[in-house]
Formats: sequence, C-alpha cells, structure tokens
Amino acid sequence: MTTPTGPGPASGVPPPWRDRLRDTRTRYEASSAGRLTRRIVDVQLTKQALLLAALALMLVVPALVTLAAVMPLGGPDSPVSGFVRRLGLTPQAAHDLQQLFPTTTTVSGATTGIGLVLTVVLTVRWPLALQRGYELVWDLPRGSVRALWRPLVWLLGFLAIIATAALVDPVLYGGAWLVTLLVVGTPLTVAWAWWTQYLLLAGRVPWVRLLPGAVFIGLGLVGLRLAATVVLSPAITSHYRQYGPLGIVFVLLSWFVAFGVVMLGGALVGHFVAMSRPPARPAPPPAASPRADEVADEGLGECRDEPSAPGAPIAPVPEGGPWHRGG
Repeated sequence: MTTPTGPGPASGVPPPWRDRLRDTRTRYEASSAGRLTRRIVDVQLTKQALLLAALALMLVVPALVTLAAVMPLGGPDSPVSGFVRRLGLTPQAAHDLQQLFPTTTTVSGATTGIGLVLTVVLTVRWPLALQRGYELVWDLPRGSVRALWRPLVWLLGFLAIIATAALVDPVLYGGAWLVTLLVVGTPLTVAWAWWTQYLLLAGRVPWVRLLPGAVFIGLGLVGLRLAATVVLSPAITSHYRQYGPLGIVFVLLSWFVAFGVVMLGGALVGHFVAMSRPPARPAPPPAASPRADEVADEGLGECRDEPSAPGAPIAPVPEGGPWHRGG
C-alpha cells in the first residue's frame, strides 16, 4: 500500500486555494479600492452617517409638527405641500405622509415648549455633526468656539434653500424637468457642496482639493432626487399600509441615512482622489552657463602666473634666467 505524497490534509501542506486567496487579498489591500476601504473604516463612515441621520430625523419631525400646528401638511396650496412635491413624492405618498399629523388641532395640543427648545438645540447640533464628519475625513482637529458661526451660517443658507423650494411650485414636467435638473440643478448642487465643505472646514483645506468631493456629493444628491419618485414614494405607501405611520418613520430614517452617506461618503471619496494625485515636482535649479565656467577658469589661470593684487612684491628673477635682461 503506497502513501500519497501530494499536497493535502495528510501531508500537512495547505491546499493551493489558500495561497491564491491570500494573494488575492494582498493585491486587493494594495489596490486603490483596498486603501479606500481602509479609509472608510478609519473614518467610521457608517457611524457618522447614522448619527447624522438620527439628528436629522429628530430635527425634521419636530419641525414638521411645528409647521403642521400652523397649517395643514397636506393642504393643496400650502408651502409644505409644495416642498413635498419638490421631494418627488407622488400625491398618494404625500397623502400617506399627512397621516403622521392628522389635524391641526391635534398637533397644536401635542406641541409643547420643551419640544420647541429641543428643536432649536437639534437645529444647531445637526450642522455641527456634519462639520465634525468633514474634519474626520480630512484628519483635522475640532474647530474652535470662534468658528461656531460657520455651522449657523450654513444652516441659515440650507433653510433658505428649503424655504425657496417649498414656496415655488413645480412648473416643469416630463423631459423638460429632467433636462433642467441635469443641466441647471447639477452644477448648482456641486457649487453648494463645494461651498459647504469650505465653510464648515473653516478654510483649512484649499478650494482645489475640495472640488472632487463637491462633484461626488453633487452627483449623489441629484441621484437621490431622481430616485425619490421611483423609490421613496412606493416605500412610503407600502410601509404605511403594512405598519401604519410608524412605517413612514422608518422610511424617512432610511432616506436620511442615504443623505448622510452621500454628504460624508462623497467628501471621503473626494479626499481619496485629491490625496492620490502625485505632488507637484519642484523646479530644477538653474544650470550654470558655460561662459561663466570659462571665465572662472581664465581667472584661475591668471592667478597662477600673475600676482593676485596690484602692488604686491615680485620675487627677483635669478641671473641667467629667461627673463633677465641681456640673457
């Protein structure tokens, strides 16, 4: 009976597939995708996006409660209804969303002073969390207290954009709306994302390095807007039928998580692209001209036969030398 000598469990030699798996893992870790994955883990992108989504949900729900206490959320001519249409929700999804706030009287009775204070606190906390996420992406320390006005300015600008979108009803439909969104909306969104990063980072990162992140953030936000009608509206309708108003809260939380991933993940990918570029090579020193070298050599040659300075004593020439008079 012969004993097998090939690789296998009996001989103690690991199977070939382990070596191939190890080589594949090594190549992946050395690739750009592997470095980006490690960067995502170091920054804790998922944790930061979840924190941002939780703060957004805790901010939006009290804000909607406050608005519903003044005007019906689903009113056909209300600013809130116009904002809901701006989000891309279908009429059925907007009607289901209205069920979170049945009547103005009910909402007014549930609104308290503590809820208003909580809304104000979370309103300030949300841009601070976004600012901290950008600082982690760029490995920067926390901003000083003197830079606290920057998140507040960003929040005022963000609320102004939301108010403008809510007050203006959609006037474009079909292909015209899509072309307008891609041609006009995309550059404006990229510019807004570019300004957002620079403002919240207090100018500690140059504009040029922030441009890749702004492009990724802008494209991601436009993609979310396009997916609202296709994904968000059916999800709100189906979850409301299955779980009631609580299902709508789950859908909103998921959408806020996607928003946080776009805002932070786009900046992270942009940071990776900006840091992957090779640094600019320093300019070479100017080469010495050949004429300067010749002049220097001539000067050295003259110093060998002639005195270095006028008026210096000259050594006497011995008689019979080639330079003696009459020699």
